[in-house]
Amino acid sequence: MRANSDAAKRYCAQLLERLVDIPSVFPGEEEIMIFLENELASLGLRPKRIDVAPSRFNLLCTVGSGKPRVCLNAHSDTVPPNGDSVPNARVDGDLMYGLGSCDTKASIAAMITALLDLASRKDLAGTVDLLISVDEEGDGVGVRTAIKQGYKCDYAIVGEPTSLHLIRVHCGLLFLALTTYGVAAHGCDPSAGISAVDRMMELVGALRTEISKFPAHPIVGAMSLNLGEIHAGDRPNRVPNRCDARIDIRIVPPVSNEQVLEAARGVTEQYPWASYEIEKRGEAIETPETSPMVQAILSAAHELGIATAPTGFRGWTEAESFRTGLGIDAVVLGPGEVKQAHSSNEFVSISQTHLAAELYVQSVLRLLEGESSQ
Repeated sequence: MRANSDAAKRYCAQLLERLVDIPSVFPGEEEIMIFLENELASLGLRPKRIDVAPSRFNLLCTVGSGKPRVCLNAHSDTVPPNGDSVPNARVDGDLMYGLGSCDTKASIAAMITALLDLASRKDLAGTVDLLISVDEEGDGVGVRTAIKQGYKCDYAIVGEPTSLHLIRVHCGLLFLALTTYGVAAHGCDPSAGISAVDRMMELVGALRTEISKFPAHPIVGAMSLNLGEIHAGDRPNRVPNRCDARIDIRIVPPVSNEQVLEAARGVTEQYPWASYEIEKRGEAIETPETSPMVQAILSAAHELGIATAPTGFRGWTEAESFRTGLGIDAVVLGPGEVKQAHSSNEFVSISQTHLAAELYVQSVLRLLEGESSQ
């Protein structure tokens, strides 16, 4: 079944609707993964489980053989509902509404449709994997676990809502939990104490100054620090003696997590009343524009009339897990707009999802043929 056929388009849209109808808020992906396992088996794609944790597993399907090996990856989990999030799939013209529709169930539907097309080709010049992962919205352990258990590939295309723009560079992240201590006193005389909140503001300001010293990247811009949470005190008439905060530092290539941590240590050591703990980390990545995969995708996009150019993204994706875990070229490419992800009215274009399936097929074919001829 060719991805550009009417039958494939009908199947892709129906599959997307079924996926959106199944709740899969992390860590509760079991129902949707069992559905996908049965669906992939019924299509003859022989899915294999890669266990991540009790009742949590990735699914891996493989077609073709030999080198090179290309992985199509997307995650099945979603964030929790946001406000008036649409709980079930709803179609309005060309748009499919529902939690997870663009992030990233549309990518899953498009990749399965693409794999069916690729599986039907007898002269496939290499291997193509479909890796559907869990926990991307959590700690991002799905792909990392697969790699730790021995999974390998030569190239990876990660499905995320990019409006079919090719993301070859994205930021890393570092979540830190900060604590500052002060001296409690009655609120009628704040000078008798030392506010832990004031000290937190001083610490965060010093960290921002240090982060700003790192050079900006020409595509994704400068590094940033967001003070996302802060908690202190129990009464307005008491000077708080402890303040807890969580910050999100976005890191640009080629700066590493360790370089940022070294800078954070240097700042924190200046304040004996401050400490920090690492909560989450992920490296910034950059795949060269000269990469055979980047060139294959650009060629396929041009052939299909898709206006795209290599660009960047300030968020983090599991492309980093492939890039740092395997040392391979990894890019991000998928249907949907990132501004719709995690929103209360999340939606994706059905026609763009169909086009994504075609783009995956043509990109993979060009990459396999180009690499096998070298």
